[in-house]
Amino acid sequence: MRYHAFVPLAAAAANLIVCVPVVRKGMREPIFRAFLWMTLTVVAWNLDLFALYYFSDVASAEWWSRLFRTGVCFAPATAFHAALALSRSWRRPWTYLLFAGYATGLVLAVTNARGGLVSGLTPHTWGWYIQPTRAYRLMTLLLIVYLPLIVERSWHAYRHPSSPRQRVEAKFWLLGAAVQTPFSLTNLLPAYGLNVYPLGTVGNVVYVSVIAYAIVRHRLMDVDYVVRKFISFSLAAALVLAPGAAGLYALSQALQAEAPGVFVCAALAVALLAVVLIPALQDALETRVHRALFPQVYDYRLRLRQLAAALVHVLERSALVARLGEALTDILDVEGCHIFVREEAKSPLVLAHSAPQSTAELPGDVAHALEPLTEPLLTSELQAMRSPAAAYFRAMNWEVAIPLRIDDRLTGLIALGRNRDFRIFSAEDLQLLATVAAGASVALENASLSRQLRRSEVVLERANRLSSLGMLAAGIAHEIRNPLVAVKTFLDLLPQRLDDREFLSHFRELSLGELRRVTDLIADLLALGKSKTAERRSIELAPTLEPVVRLMESTARKRHIEVAAAFDPRVPPAWADPDQLKQIIVNLLLNAIETSSAGGHVWLKVRPAPPGSVVLEVRDDGPGIPADQLENIFHPFFTTKETGTGLGLALVHQMVVEHGGEITVESRVGRGSAFRVTLPTAPVALARTGT
Repeated sequence: MRYHAFVPLAAAAANLIVCVPVVRKGMREPIFRAFLWMTLTVVAWNLDLFALYYFSDVASAEWWSRLFRTGVCFAPATAFHAALALSRSWRRPWTYLLFAGYATGLVLAVTNARGGLVSGLTPHTWGWYIQPTRAYRLMTLLLIVYLPLIVERSWHAYRHPSSPRQRVEAKFWLLGAAVQTPFSLTNLLPAYGLNVYPLGTVGNVVYVSVIAYAIVRHRLMDVDYVVRKFISFSLAAALVLAPGAAGLYALSQALQAEAPGVFVCAALAVALLAVVLIPALQDALETRVHRALFPQVYDYRLRLRQLAAALVHVLERSALVARLGEALTDILDVEGCHIFVREEAKSPLVLAHSAPQSTAELPGDVAHALEPLTEPLLTSELQAMRSPAAAYFRAMNWEVAIPLRIDDRLTGLIALGRNRDFRIFSAEDLQLLATVAAGASVALENASLSRQLRRSEVVLERANRLSSLGMLAAGIAHEIRNPLVAVKTFLDLLPQRLDDREFLSHFRELSLGELRRVTDLIADLLALGKSKTAERRSIELAPTLEPVVRLMESTARKRHIEVAAAFDPRVPPAWADPDQLKQIIVNLLLNAIETSSAGGHVWLKVRPAPPGSVVLEVRDDGPGIPADQLENIFHPFFTTKETGTGLGLALVHQMVVEHGGEITVESRVGRGSAFRVTLPTAPVALARTGT
């Protein structure tokens, strides 16, 4: 076999191999049938050249060439047929042109069978080549007429697509045509005396491969990906190979033929440098090429990457879902964005965001079919998988399904509609959306954990409040018992002293005073025990905290500890929640009382601080806190007391921070401790903490 014959034979085999995936898709779609006919005529063209290059005797070459040329006669019509299938152009003017093309091809095929297209063969370096007759010009004319029509229909499909996929398919057809056309024209030049090696076989393999990729693949690359890769690689190769080639040329001129080993070593060095430098330069150039040639695409993909990184910082689920939906709608410019999430681990998916507004719900069978989904999928991919969700997605005009997963659990789903600019969701877009989905999944899980943490904080705060009330109750019981003893004594003596008006008047006033004292103590205790939603406002500190001090005095007296309070008259109102402020002071005073020994002292001092704040200081003369424990005292469940829970100071710290204030502690072993709470006098921007 002459080696020139290998090129068209390999091209024919390659085209047949490329055609296999299309045939496996079935022949129900017009575009698949048109592609098959077009590919067979291209294969016939390649085999025609193979026969001319392979057979050494003119008779065999002419007979086999004429046989395969029969298919070549229909090549322009089949290519036009495929372009009509792409653009869905089945109206009369176009179908008439298609019939005319096939009719002309039939005339040419009959003429060819009778030997009217080629008068003979002439030898060339690569084999035989035809001597065309005047009738052969009709084939050339047919190609020249239908090639612009093919380009026009492809361009029409690009400019006026019925779907985003049709537009990107048209892009690939135009790209394939741009590559094939100059190669195909070289096949005609030797017939007119121009001795140029025919390269049409190379071009038609590229053309057929590009079209097969466009109509078979569900997840397409966008053309911008191909273009920027090609340009960046070409620039990188030129930057490395041009100086290398110049250097090798200069070296060869200097050495002549005296040192071939040196030249070979230099060539190997250039090759190694090319292998290392070209990929590195291509990566560096690709971003610049992308930004220069496709700024809009570069911008929205950059914004998608930034969105994926930003989502993990949003801890409120409603805000997170709204931001995700609004950002995807804006960045991708889609007609619709629906986000479904689970309220709990085993609850069904419910609609959490929709743009435009709708009440679309996810049917149970659709949600069940999407459970195994692990990556973003196009609706066409769902259809190819014969998923029950495909029909619902088509009915809702959704283009892509994006699962949100954590630990192999489907926690949510994003359904995106069609792009308003008829841009497809390319393979690169789907990879970026997978990154966004990963960030959103983590953010949703964080939001869920944050919500659970807040619930736990409420429970802990309530438990700490009840614990404080229990400790206070023990001290208050003594305070209540003494007045009740006085009242009981009065009631016991009453039957014997009914006629003593002075006794009745004196002990009546005494009993009422004692009962008022009991009532005040109970009222203070109930006020402290109420659990309300935090409501910060401007409050006077002395009237708010004096009842708390009275409550603590009873507990302190039981332990033989003296409690004193001092309120600076210049202190301004603080911006705080009254109930939480009382809880802060109760916890600090209780902590000081419990750590103090009998005969000790506890002080509460309230004074103004630098402009815009006040200081509340609780000091004791107890044993103090070791230095190595100071940094842990505000940690949950850390305690130095045998019966402590370790929650009191942790909750104090959290409430102070949520007020926009700060708490500090000073302590010396054997000299006591001082806790200072600084609170603002005006509203400040607040941030939740996760103590």
